[in-house]
Amino acid sequence: MSFLGPTGIQDREDASLSDRLALWIVEQQQQHDFTVRTRPRIGILAPMGYARDGGWPIYAGDAPTAYAILEAGGFPTLIPTLPLIEGFDPFHLLSDARAFSLLFGLIWPVMRELDGLILAGGGDLYSCLYGQTPHPQAETPDMWRDVWERYVALLAWLLCIPTLGICRGMQLMNVVLGGTLYQDLQAQWPKERSALLSHRARGRVSSSTWSTHPIQVHCPENRLALAVRGKGELDRHTIDPVLSMHHQAVETLAPGLEMSASSPDGVVEAFEETASARWHLTWSLGLFTALVEASRSYATIPREELEPLLDEIKGWLRQQDSELLQLPTSSVLATGKLHGRQPTELPVFIGRYR
Repeated sequence: MSFLGPTGIQDREDASLSDRLALWIVEQQQQHDFTVRTRPRIGILAPMGYARDGGWPIYAGDAPTAYAILEAGGFPTLIPTLPLIEGFDPFHLLSDARAFSLLFGLIWPVMRELDGLILAGGGDLYSCLYGQTPHPQAETPDMWRDVWERYVALLAWLLCIPTLGICRGMQLMNVVLGGTLYQDLQAQWPKERSALLSHRARGRVSSSTWSTHPIQVHCPENRLALAVRGKGELDRHTIDPVLSMHHQAVETLAPGLEMSASSPDGVVEAFEETASARWHLTWSLGLFTALVEASRSYATIPREELEPLLDEIKGWLRQQDSELLQLPTSSVLATGKLHGRQPTELPVFIGRYR
């Protein structure tokens, strides 16, 4: 089979890999109107944690998110963010070709077969991924999770996989595309902006102490509004109070992303290129239904035709890694003093690759 043959785009020297893939995927979806799978496979990254009894290590995904995918018509597929080598600094993957090949060999077969993806909530992203020295109030990052999710998010963007980012997942999508975050929203919110609402419970967090606030939809006809409220209520510009439990938030949006909703104080609550939302969406089944429907369409794409581009896809990822190795924070990382890390030769930076 010839890749992108009908469009002739393969022979155009001025067409980027991402543009060629996007055009091909649209073409394939237009050609195929049949359903390959009754339930499209929706990937969820599963970080490491510990069972409450005995502190037993586990890899697990968010149960309400998994149930919401099932309820919406998809099938949740958990992807554990395993450390490849015990004691290995995961950021060495950026410059170690052998370690990168090992990780890519694990991730690619999984990503190739996914029909959709959810990037779920969790702890703080490592600030050096967007070119900032860690704030004193920043949480200790989960390095292996950060590395796994970064590569998964990049591949999802490149392959146009329908993706929903929730909380940390939304922030990750913004970062890998070149945006930045407030590392501590309470401490870093600009004083000249509107007074900050409560976005996180004080003290011990539980379902009864979560903060709530309304959401302002910036365009009643965007995908977020259609997914959450349906086509019958397009005149409403406010979503009733939603649960909020956030330490960080989007500071600057990456190029190509557009804010689609915010809280009354101006904090970015949702943006679009792929649907992405900041608040907890367990009961917003419409968003999961929209994701599953988009994934069902994506499932018709013949994945075997991606294989001839495998080397080019790997090269594209390595180019992103190369751009990540050019930030001023390299001098800080080289000392190995951040969050108790061992000395490393790796400077870390996220560059804008659009």
